[in-house]
Amino acid sequence: MQSAILTTFASLAVLTLTSAQIATPGIAPQVAATPLAAPRVHRAAFRDRAGMVLIDAGNGVWCAFNPRTASYDVVWRGDVEWRGKVHDFSQDTSRPRGEILRDRTQPVATTPDVILQPGQTISMKSASGARLPLWHALLIAFDEQGRTPVTVRAVEHDGRERLHFESCTHVTSDLEWQWNFKSMNGPARPASIEWTNTGTSPKPLRAMRLEGEEVTWMDGEGYALTVNWKGYELAPDAVLLRFDLVSKNGTRVEASQRVTAKGKGVRIETSGIPEDYIWFTTLSDTRAVAEIGVDDGDEK
Repeated sequence: MQSAILTTFASLAVLTLTSAQIATPGIAPQVAATPLAAPRVHRAAFRDRAGMVLIDAGNGVWCAFNPRTASYDVVWRGDVEWRGKVHDFSQDTSRPRGEILRDRTQPVATTPDVILQPGQTISMKSASGARLPLWHALLIAFDEQGRTPVTVRAVEHDGRERLHFESCTHVTSDLEWQWNFKSMNGPARPASIEWTNTGTSPKPLRAMRLEGEEVTWMDGEGYALTVNWKGYELAPDAVLLRFDLVSKNGTRVEASQRVTAKGKGVRIETSGIPEDYIWFTTLSDTRAVAEIGVDDGDEK
């Protein structure tokens, strides 16, 4: 019994001493720094592009990594406006919400919204070849209202038909809107995209656009490298992206990129590539390390 009383008294003495230390004037309490959240990865359709790798770095900065080109299409500070069937039952794709830090997804061509009459055809002209960079793929995207499809054609400068398809309509009402998307692989550059209303009633179309996925990696001779995406790994403080770069003669190089939070931005470290390979990107002047949204003095 006496032992129990002494133990209780000792515990109270320690508690009193600790409280006195906290309340002592002129001594600031020690506040632990809030640790960064662990990075996360989501796979989603994003800004008209399917199967994008969305990286939440853990400090409020996001990267939209394109696994087809091994490029960072969008980097922003904020969050994601989740769209699509699995998020809000909409026919749409997710998009960034917040402060855009880097953006490589500007449309190549656009045309005004229109109500297409039965039998009517409209066209959207692409820019001149001098303006266009080297494309991995071109993307046609648009929104349409109603349950009857439109016919879409991509036509080359020499008149050859590059693409021909009917839009896909899964809506249940003539008042509903649906997003449509089609990808064209290869270096061809269509001179125009055409929409034809083959139905018997007016067809509203909006947000018609032609976008491109730029070639991001080149060898020392300026030839485009093919990207073979191999997946990602999660670490406590980083996301590791793995992909192969394949040259025109079949030479294969295993590359990787480590994405970590740094201050208010992100740091991207590339390894495994030859010295003469070019990371053709607007993110940084160096291909080994890129920092986006990082202020002077920022620490990890």
